[in-house]
Amino acid sequence: MSYLTQLKTFVEVYRSGNITRAAARLHMSQPAVTSHIQAMENIVGKELFVRKARGVEPTAVADDLALQVAGHIDTLEQKVASIRSRASTDHGTLHLAGPAEYLSVVAGPALANLLQADKVNLVIHTGNKNNTFQLLENDIAELAIMASEPAEGRYEYQLLDKERLILVMNRVQGKLLENREVTAELLNQHKVVTYDEQLPLIRRYFSDVFNASCESPVAAVCPDIRAISSIIKAGVGYSVLPDYLCKEGIANGELVPLGQRGPENGIYLVWKKGALRHPRVDFAKDVIMAFANMNYLSTYPD
Repeated sequence: MSYLTQLKTFVEVYRSGNITRAAARLHMSQPAVTSHIQAMENIVGKELFVRKARGVEPTAVADDLALQVAGHIDTLEQKVASIRSRASTDHGTLHLAGPAEYLSVVAGPALANLLQADKVNLVIHTGNKNNTFQLLENDIAELAIMASEPAEGRYEYQLLDKERLILVMNRVQGKLLENREVTAELLNQHKVVTYDEQLPLIRRYFSDVFNASCESPVAAVCPDIRAISSIIKAGVGYSVLPDYLCKEGIANGELVPLGQRGPENGIYLVWKKGALRHPRVDFAKDVIMAFANMNYLSTYPD
């Protein structure tokens, strides 16, 4: 059995010399304090205090016990106070959720700066939009990076960055088409590689640029957008990718950009209402937002 609580009570009574004052300082009732002292007296087998008209007087046994334990109790109190103080400030572990491709390709400087402040440790969760919302809803993630604006009123957010959608094709087929007018009908004759069966980025591009739907045969469905770029570079079909995932491939001639530049998507830093009351989350939000528009301010591929 642990007697730390009773020892703490004993030290406070010893120092104050009064049950009533000790109870007030400990935010306890007088009967509870008396019970703790009686418990300690049972443990040591000796009387610790002599009751007087205006308080209590320690016995020699109490003097010896206080000498042995008071310093240790003070040290433990200081440790707990330190932990409590850190828990209420900007120190600690932050859980951040978001798309793996943006976190790995674009967000590195912001995350590195956050870690270099030596206040916050990071646990990063990757996933799609639905997974990310679930992590926020379940209070697993405190901040999230998302490529869609939250519609629900329980979330707050700031615009963190923008991405442009670019139509790219493998270099063999792309070279044959780069001097032709690119239309929905032309693309529908070629295979497409997509993020999921709903063709989210491709559908958005076709709607905004062609005012048409995509009817291309699906060559592959790949939930990691980074891998889509690799599949196309290997010679399979076309897709629509965020600019930051195809800049290098275009520059190296491994991907061929076709058609008009696509629409822009906003990228948002999102949190549940009330989350910024915690200084750690507010601090992390400010650091990440200090690196806003990392992708948008860089040059889009031609």
